[in-house]
Amino acid sequence: MSARLLLIGLMVFLGVCFTAIALWIRAMLKKSSVYGMLGAANNQTDTSKMKIGEIFLYILSIVITVLIVLKLMSVMGSGAAALGGMIIAIPVRAFFNARKRTYNAIFSLAVLALLFVFLCFGYILIGLPVKPPVMTVGSIKVTMSKTSVEDLLDKGFDIYIMNDENTYEYSEMLTSGSYTKYDGNQDIAVEKGYRSTGETLRGAPYLLAKDDTLIGAIDLYGSLDKDVDIKDAKVVNFYMDEDCENAVKNAGIDIKLEDLDLLDTFDTDNVKNIFKKKLWLIPNESEPTDSVYGISWRTNSDSIFWNEYYAYIRIDENKSMRNFIVSTSVAKDKPEK
Repeated sequence: MSARLLLIGLMVFLGVCFTAIALWIRAMLKKSSVYGMLGAANNQTDTSKMKIGEIFLYILSIVITVLIVLKLMSVMGSGAAALGGMIIAIPVRAFFNARKRTYNAIFSLAVLALLFVFLCFGYILIGLPVKPPVMTVGSIKVTMSKTSVEDLLDKGFDIYIMNDENTYEYSEMLTSGSYTKYDGNQDIAVEKGYRSTGETLRGAPYLLAKDDTLIGAIDLYGSLDKDVDIKDAKVVNFYMDEDCENAVKNAGIDIKLEDLDLLDTFDTDNVKNIFKKKLWLIPNESEPTDSVYGISWRTNSDSIFWNEYYAYIRIDENKSMRNFIVSTSVAKDKPEK
């Protein structure tokens, strides 16, 4: 059984369990009063609607209590969770008993609590999609897994398609005949499935250029199960090396990843401020000749449901970029090991 189906099955199972619990709670509450679900759940006689100010005070007291309990747990550890639950229950119970309530109200609160727990499980198991990284080339934004070849052509870029695997110097790659410029009218399809050429410029299937300046190599992705016209294929990987860096500098083309200028000297504090928790690898000061920044856009489901993204920036002893790659892990079932 695939990992995707396993997680979906687990969520369905949890949904059935929570529904059964909700029905059981309703049956128990219905038996608690001769009036059934409309029976009074407390001794309060006031049935008027609560004013906004009164609701605010109750909610404020609950929030303050929760903050105090969180602080208590940070000092005493998770063992204080049971005590914390009892403390939080005091203002919640006071809020509930502020007006006359029926067993229907208790049931509604119970259903909301079960729904919250179910959504928490869903987030833990599946998570939410992450925002894909954005590159800025000149003043044009290129979003991984979103920007298509047609978008690139419309924005003035050129795509070169490999004809053979001969190796040429950087200055000859666009003119040697090893690559053909895509004119937008050729009938070319991107084969089904996902593939990445990794950290390489020479031998890459597609090259990205602008105004006759080779910017870098790209990989295209259309679909896992069918061939897709190249115009509709999306950019999923981008790679550039020192030759590309020097060329775009001479052409006056800026290259950025999010807000990080890839053509500037690198400062670790600046990189940390931009990517925060996404930055998981920083250069080793003891090995300045092979220093790497590692950045990841991860999801809870390990790219089973949502795309994930990774970027690596190698820098030299002068803290300038040696090469750079940003890649996409396309959402799919993981192969069995």
